[in-house]
Amino acid sequence: MKLSSSESWEVEPGELVRWRAVPGGAANQSSAPVSENERFHLASLASGQPGWMALTLDFPEQIDADVFGVVVGTIIARHDALRSHYVRTGDGVTRLLHPGVDVKEELRETVDGLSAKAFASRLTEYIGATCNPFEPMPHFLAAVTRPGGTTLICAFDHCYVDARSLAVVAAEICELVAGRGPAPAESGLDALRAIAECEASVTSDDPRLGGWERFLTATGWTVPEFPLDLGIAPGDALPVHTMVRTLLSGDDAATFSSTVHRRGARTYPAVLTCAGMAISAAGGPDEVATVVPTGSGAGPGCVSWSVGNAPLLISATGDLFAAMYRNTRRLAAALPLAEIGLTPVYAAFGDRLRPGRSDVFMMSYVDYTRLPMPRGDVVVRQISSQKPTDTAQWWFWRDRDGIHVRVRYPHTERAVAVLGDTLDTMQTLLDSVLDPVSAADAG
Repeated sequence: MKLSSSESWEVEPGELVRWRAVPGGAANQSSAPVSENERFHLASLASGQPGWMALTLDFPEQIDADVFGVVVGTIIARHDALRSHYVRTGDGVTRLLHPGVDVKEELRETVDGLSAKAFASRLTEYIGATCNPFEPMPHFLAAVTRPGGTTLICAFDHCYVDARSLAVVAAEICELVAGRGPAPAESGLDALRAIAECEASVTSDDPRLGGWERFLTATGWTVPEFPLDLGIAPGDALPVHTMVRTLLSGDDAATFSSTVHRRGARTYPAVLTCAGMAISAAGGPDEVATVVPTGSGAGPGCVSWSVGNAPLLISATGDLFAAMYRNTRRLAAALPLAEIGLTPVYAAFGDRLRPGRSDVFMMSYVDYTRLPMPRGDVVVRQISSQKPTDTAQWWFWRDRDGIHVRVRYPHTERAVAVLGDTLDTMQTLLDSVLDPVSAADAG
């Protein structure tokens, strides 16, 4: 899996085929409540903020588009969350669920005379016009076939999928294209029910609320924002731009993991430590406050947006390996805090929170080597929609090719300089873990 964004997306033109998912059967109200993530997201859509995620699979051979029409229909039929949509009610939003789906071809045209970037820009416009979660099955489903390969594009509003879900869909698509049956799907709506049940069980004396209180006290009762000046004034927002870097190759990532494991640390908090120390070296604090998205309630075959939010203070001073050890313990302690959801947190402490940036400084990590993987010759990408932002957000991911980072930020000259320098410092810290191993191997 490779992470990218719509402003840098490119697709080679060819024959474009689009399908439309049509509900099969009458919709019924779902017993799965609308989650806090979905509510916040739908509110931002109402204010004009797009929020879709696209999955692209580049196959090295030309594949009959009709094959993909059957495949995408099977994918939607397998996953109940993809057969749902949202309806505004007098007091909020509810979810409707259709029992089945029909996929119908709605367009077939040959596209030529466009650059790869211009064609991707056109597809972005199509996706934005399609992915309205207040319409039944509002998914953008298309394929581009050429003599030298085929690109399948499946785009969903964020309400339906998260990064892990897209990995599940990608693996299932490759299985179906190969004529094999994927493993049984799990209910994404059941995962959302489990999250809601956990939230409902939280009482005022829940110790996890105490963990949130300690974190918010440390942040001065503000939601975390990127702690370096990115050249954007409070209250402003600018178009998001993206930096993507490979931090460690596949072999170096394995060496890094084994090295930090011997020191009592884990890979993700060790990477966060290097990021935190780089931020601190650029003028940031000794304790870097961030929010870490976590898996919540979802099984391995589940497709839905079932993500929690864990508060984390990254220790960013002292000996590197000692900090990695501390942050490994801190992350382990923070993960249970995500289980209660943000609704009880806002209920308990909302009147004490101070206004800050509109976006939250998050540092996410997905290890795709632990998820079902498509066949090796298929290039899989996650494309995120572009929208205005006022802070930086970091996504780390690991795949066959190593450990990578995508940083999304408000596009200013200062942000480009600050984040570029910070990533350079982070790279130096990561390399310092590998250098003794390389020297020993050479010896």
